[in-house]
Amino acid sequence: MQKQFCSMVALLALSGAALAQTPTPPPVKIGLWQTTNTITVSGIQMPPDVAARLQAMGRPLPTAQPRTVVTQSCLTTEKWKNIFTDMQRDHDCHFTNLHQTSDSMSADMACTSGDSRMGAHSIGHIDVSFSGTEKMHGKAHIETIVQSQAQPILMDMSFDSAYQGSDCQGISPDSAKVIR
Repeated sequence: MQKQFCSMVALLALSGAALAQTPTPPPVKIGLWQTTNTITVSGIQMPPDVAARLQAMGRPLPTAQPRTVVTQSCLTTEKWKNIFTDMQRDHDCHFTNLHQTSDSMSADMACTSGDSRMGAHSIGHIDVSFSGTEKMHGKAHIETIVQSQAQPILMDMSFDSAYQGSDCQGISPDSAKVIR
């Protein structure tokens, strides 16, 4: 669940204004982008046996502590054109209150999990600012309701992205490379 929405918000961070109903030319350069995402997730209720298995595997338990991830992504004209359509199709997301200018973008979103056993529904808001054609930053807040939990899972993310150059250095437009 967290991975799905982190991926979604990271994609939105890279895509910025691609949320407009009809994608317009991007207000940023096409090529390699490096993004620093700081993500805080709270409200995950985990059964003790699952927590014990994660600890036994040496995996960290989800906490409300911020986690920073740095990725590199390749933004192409084709990817730009398909981002909004892919979000609606692959994540069953719908966007409202879309506002785009040459230096900012914001939107509300609602997404439904494709897994009927989870019964997950998420709502959120994203704000992106473009500082010229080589930098963007923003924030997102998402609340996810899962049938198996009494309280919503909350995810807050902030990000800063910087253009690295026109050469994507072998990074596919379909997946980001985790740097750290």
